[in-house]
Amino acid sequence: MTSPTPDFGEPAEPASEPAAPTPAPHGGDAVPAAQQPQPLQPEQPEQPQQQPQQQAPAQPPQWAWAVPPPAPQWRETPPLEYHQLLRGARRYRWWKPLLLVVLATIYYLTLSVAFGLLVMLPYLAVSGVDPLASDALMDLSIPDTQNPMSMLLTLGSVALMLPAALLAMLSVGLTPSKRLWSVALRIRWRWIWRTLLPAVGSLLVMNALGIALSFVFEPGEAAEEFTPLPGLDMTAALWSIVIALLLVPLQATAEEVVYRGMFMQTLGAWLGGARGGNAITAFLRGPWLPIAIPAIAFGFSHIYDVWGWISVVMLALVAGWLSVRTGGLEAAISLHVVNNVVAFVVMATGAGGDTKQTSDGGGPSSAIMALVGFGLYAWWVDRDFRRRDGVRTRIDLVEVAAAPVAPAMPAAPGAPMPSTPPPGASATDPGRHDA
Repeated sequence: MTSPTPDFGEPAEPASEPAAPTPAPHGGDAVPAAQQPQPLQPEQPEQPQQQPQQQAPAQPPQWAWAVPPPAPQWRETPPLEYHQLLRGARRYRWWKPLLLVVLATIYYLTLSVAFGLLVMLPYLAVSGVDPLASDALMDLSIPDTQNPMSMLLTLGSVALMLPAALLAMLSVGLTPSKRLWSVALRIRWRWIWRTLLPAVGSLLVMNALGIALSFVFEPGEAAEEFTPLPGLDMTAALWSIVIALLLVPLQATAEEVVYRGMFMQTLGAWLGGARGGNAITAFLRGPWLPIAIPAIAFGFSHIYDVWGWISVVMLALVAGWLSVRTGGLEAAISLHVVNNVVAFVVMATGAGGDTKQTSDGGGPSSAIMALVGFGLYAWWVDRDFRRRDGVRTRIDLVEVAAAPVAPAMPAAPGAPMPSTPPPGASATDPGRHDA
């Protein structure tokens, strides 16, 4: 007989005792607790069901090239003088003035060839001149008031410098191109008219002094110069005067825009970036080198001897100095136009001993009269400008160039690109910029 196996399982819970009956009132039978009426509970308002929140779709990976560039930042330049105006272009970069000069040269050569063919082909067809003869081409390349076609060809070709320079400014993005005219970004016609009288008065004084000096130092040659030339064709002379009156304003303006405008502002933009507070950097940032270097180049663009070269360089120096002092080209244009018109009228009449431009500069007397006449003009205009205007600088807004953000590659295929830089890093680096 086997003995019962003890049960080691969990002990059974004791049965719950029935709830004690609640005594009935007034000695009646007791009512069980389960059958007692429960008190009424206030009805709870039905809660609206909350819709499950929809998660935004995952953004696709954002590559560096698809990130929009940072908004450009702008700041004011210091007051800029005329020779520094290119540094006030909205998106100035150091290489743009160099590209400006290169493109202006290409445009000018292209326009000159087109203009030469347009003028020369009908002339050669009508006149019967042999185009292969070197003397015929040389005669047309030097202004001669007895050959109106040479006046048209030489003055017209030089005038093409003006559209070439303005077109190059637009091509490079140094806008507005009217920056070449003045600090007001336009031709200040009021100063064109106000400088005409000083130009005429100064040239009258200069030529009168030149005649007096020529009779003092070279009386024999002076008498020959004022002897009427035999066989002078007055019809050709009159046509040449008309051409000079029409084209000299364009020709002289074009030379001023190129030499005192584009060249001077290119040098001023480059040298204006010199940093430091010593005397050398102050000299580099100043106007003297931008005035002197184009003036010397302007002198070598003419065919005069040393005395004529000195006179031309004096005119260029005065024109450049007045451009800086007055903040524009108006005074330089007036002086250049009046000087060239007077010179061509004198040549057309033969009063100077020749009817065409020659290499003879007139000797030391020409340099002396140029020094006196151009110096008088500079003093007159500068004094008038300081009394009546005096605004010769401008302040521009230029863009502060920002360095591009380095592209970042995803850590693994399909991994999203970081949309924000890591902690402690900057999204953009302002980089180095020039004023």
